[in-house]
Amino acid sequence: MMNVIADNIIFSLQRVGGISVVWNELLSRAREDQDICLTELEYVREREPRWFERYRVPDYVANAPAVFHSSYFRILPQKGVHNVTTVHDLTYHFYRHGLAKAIHLWEEERALRYSEAVICVSENTKRDMLRYYPWIKENRIHVIYNGVGDDFYPLSPVEKKGYLLYLGNGTAEYKRLDVAQEVARLTGLELKMVSNVSKEELNRYYNEALCLLYPSDYEGFGLPILEAQKAGCPVIAQRTSSIPEVIGDNGLMVKHDTPRRMAIEMAEIVRRLLSNSTQQIIEDGIENVKRFAWNKTYEQTKKVYENIYYNDNI
Repeated sequence: MMNVIADNIIFSLQRVGGISVVWNELLSRAREDQDICLTELEYVREREPRWFERYRVPDYVANAPAVFHSSYFRILPQKGVHNVTTVHDLTYHFYRHGLAKAIHLWEEERALRYSEAVICVSENTKRDMLRYYPWIKENRIHVIYNGVGDDFYPLSPVEKKGYLLYLGNGTAEYKRLDVAQEVARLTGLELKMVSNVSKEELNRYYNEALCLLYPSDYEGFGLPILEAQKAGCPVIAQRTSSIPEVIGDNGLMVKHDTPRRMAIEMAEIVRRLLSNSTQQIIEDGIENVKRFAWNKTYEQTKKVYENIYYNDNI
C-alpha cells in the first residue's frame, strides 16, 4: 500500500475557489482508494496554525516512505518522502508586485526545487513555468487537466432570463470586468455578477444566462468554462493562455489588443446568439466537456505518485 500525505493548507487560505475545488476532488477519491494509506494534514478545524503556517515546513514527521503532495506550494524535506507540487497558474509572476510577490515566488521556487514531480494543469501553464524555471527537467513535469463535476447540467424546465453572466467580484484587473461591462452596455443586456455561491445556485445561473462572458487575460486552466458548457451555457472567452486548450475547437473566442475592441467583438457574438439558435453551440460545448473528468484527473495524479514511490524514476 502506498503512503500519501495530503497537505490541506489551501483550506485555511480559501474555502472556495478553483484550487480548493481541485483539491477536494482529489481528496474525495484518495479517501476511497484501497491502494492508498492517506494521511491528511489539517489546519482549519483540527489544529490551530502556527504564525505564517502557509510558508513553513509542516510540523509533521513521516515514519515511513511516503508521497507528500501539498495543496499549495509546501514541501516535507525528510528522508524517504517524495514531494509533488501542482502549479495551477503563474499569476504572481504576471500580476502581483512588491513584498507579496517576492514571498510567493520564494515559496514557489523552493517547492519546485524540492519536488520530484511537478503537475501542471495545462500545457500553457507548463510553458509559463518553464519560461521562469528553465532548469526544471521536462521528465519531471506532468500535464494533468482538471475535470468538471456532475453538479453542472441542463435544467428542465428552466426559465431563460437572458442575462450576461460574469463570475467573480472584478477586483483582479486581468479578469476584465471592464470588458464585460462594456459588452452589457453595447448590447443593452443585464450583466449579472456572481461569486461565492453554492454549486446548485451556480448551475441555475448558468442555465438561466444567455451566455457566460469570460474575457480574462490569463487563466492557468479555466474551470468555469467547463462548468458552463456542461450546464448548456454558451461561453464567450478571450483567446489567450490556457483557454483555447479548455474551451475546445468550436469555442467562441475573440482576441484584440484593446479592451474596447474585445468588447465590440464579444458584443457582436452576443447579438448573434440572440438572433440565431444556440443549439449547436450548446451541443458542441457538452461534447467538449467529455474530454475532462475528475476520475481521469485522479488516476493520472495517482500514476505520478506511483512512479516516484515505487519506481523512483522521475
